[in-house]
Amino acid sequence: MSKKLSSTLKGFWQLIRPLNVFIAILSVWVAAYMSASYSLSITLILAAIAAGFIAAGANVINDIYDVDIDRINKPHRPIASDNIHIKTAWKLSYVLYGIGLVISAYCGWALFSIAFMNAALLFLYSYKLKGTILWGNLVVSFTSAVTFIYGGLAVNDAAVGLFPALFAFCFHLGREIIKDMQDIKGDLRYEAITFPVKYGLTKSIFLVNIIFSILLILTLLPYIYNIYNKSYLILVLLGVDTVLVLVSVLLWYRNDHSMLGKLSHLLKLDMLVGILSILIGARHVVLFD
Repeated sequence: MSKKLSSTLKGFWQLIRPLNVFIAILSVWVAAYMSASYSLSITLILAAIAAGFIAAGANVINDIYDVDIDRINKPHRPIASDNIHIKTAWKLSYVLYGIGLVISAYCGWALFSIAFMNAALLFLYSYKLKGTILWGNLVVSFTSAVTFIYGGLAVNDAAVGLFPALFAFCFHLGREIIKDMQDIKGDLRYEAITFPVKYGLTKSIFLVNIIFSILLILTLLPYIYNIYNKSYLILVLLGVDTVLVLVSVLLWYRNDHSMLGKLSHLLKLDMLVGILSILIGARHVVLFD
């Protein structure tokens, strides 16, 4: 393999953000697995794969529209560093989106409609809404939440995804604001009026604290109402809620660019813990008596 080809493939890999893609696929499967009607059907497999391709395509488009700001905030990104040409990135996004939508079409009208809606909203986010006050954050949070409904719908049980969808919405909303705090320097230069740009870091931290406080309360409800079991409660308290409290406190004392990036990455990894907690709790796998 030539050095240039190797570099291009590495750039593609970075553009699609594999962890994000994995989380999208996992979210679909977990929502389906929680249902009493779960079976590893062709529809579910295709729905999960479609979600992964659409997430990958959306990530590429996000980098395309962020190229100027990334040259300040994240100069190592494939397009910002000129490793991948914008025209090449556009072609990649078309292919990924196209494959995702075609696959979702085989899953039925309802699943295709959600897939198409998410694809359109994520494009709109990158094209127009990212540099706005909260609208972009709300779109990302909504599309992440709907992924769980989509997963439940793949086994004809959309309701099973409601609690995970609520958790995902709040979790992503708080994390997206933290990411905007991290990107404030580049956003200021290119006149992207995000919440942190408009209202400053202090009010942004207050908002994140409020969102995470709501999320902390929400995570307790499935146990209180006997929907998820004790194993869920212990895992979510130790693995998710503790991290949310830690991040909320650290934001007041360490909100420099480097630390905000670390907190954002920590929260991304913590999504996996949250998904595991839901998976174990909803399927009544008892780890703790």
